[in-house]
Amino acid sequence: MNKLKGGLILLVIFIASIYCSFYFEESYRKLIRHLYVALSNGKISFFISKKYLHFASGEFVLSFGLFIITLCFLSYRQTTKQRVVNIALGLFFLVASTLIQSYFDSFFKIVECTACSDGTRQLHYSDINYDGIFISSLILAIIPATMTEIRKLIKLKKQKG
Repeated sequence: MNKLKGGLILLVIFIASIYCSFYFEESYRKLIRHLYVALSNGKISFFISKKYLHFASGEFVLSFGLFIITLCFLSYRQTTKQRVVNIALGLFFLVASTLIQSYFDSFFKIVECTACSDGTRQLHYSDINYDGIFISSLILAIIPATMTEIRKLIKLKKQKG
């Protein structure tokens, strides 16, 4: 019964995280576009076609849901202090990875442009791989919790052996 209860809790967390990802996905896309403009010193601008319709992608939604479930699973046996440290480090890695990827991708988009006027490049909203940036940032953000769990398992194995 305890495993069933834990499974149901994880299922509710997964559904809630998917719902949340629908809510903040557009804000994340705006942040990435802002970073492209800011990190390129205004050399990148965006144009909007007349009808730009966007819906949250399945990759974005599922990756965030899996990230939250994995984080909950890895944090289950950790102390409160370790959870706070892992979440803080994870957020740092998420932000740092997003910044670094946005900087280098915006730099390469300017470099690869051969028909740019005054070194300025216009991009359409769909010219950026938002999902790739987000998923790779989530992978880096899960590393602290994963490393803590691996260290804990190695310690338990040494105690048994």
